[in-house]
Amino acid sequence: MITPIEIQNKVFKSGGLGYDKKDVDSFMEELLENYETLYRERMEMTDRMNTLKEGIQYYTTREKTLQKALVLAERTADETKSNAMKNAALIEQEAVSKANIILEDAKRELEMIRKQTIELVRQYDMYKAKFKSLVNSQTELLDSQSFSVNLDQLSMFENIPEITDTPVGLYSEEKATMPENPLNDDTDDIEIIDLNED
Repeated sequence: MITPIEIQNKVFKSGGLGYDKKDVDSFMEELLENYETLYRERMEMTDRMNTLKEGIQYYTTREKTLQKALVLAERTADETKSNAMKNAALIEQEAVSKANIILEDAKRELEMIRKQTIELVRQYDMYKAKFKSLVNSQTELLDSQSFSVNLDQLSMFENIPEITDTPVGLYSEEKATMPENPLNDDTDDIEIIDLNED
């Protein structure tokens, strides 16, 4: 491209029948001014274009870096999500397994408690029946003739001889006849029941 200095220093050969030198010089000066302006603007535009190209290159590089980072972040997020899902599934499986073990233990313990309760109720019924039997037999014993006491049997104390003023241990010569003790009657058999007997 022709520079403004080259235009300014350009010398035309003069011929016999040529253009008017003043008109040509005047035109050349005007052309030079316009060309200088255009040349300067072009250089500024070129510099600006180079700056913009550098900016575009910078932003293109940034965009590629961001795209790589975004792809990496998406991959990491997917891996994290996948690992979290796997961990959650493992935790859920472990929790279900532990819950089943606890449930089975609880069922076994409940069955053991049920059997113990049944056994305790049976023992209670057995002891209650034995106690009822004991109470009934004791009631029958208390109602029997052997444990019957009334005022008629106390008449033996009415014929006791009077004690005279004799030394201690000496009685009057009269001997009173005392009836036999009705409790010594061997006609009634008294059954003794052991309360500790099963």
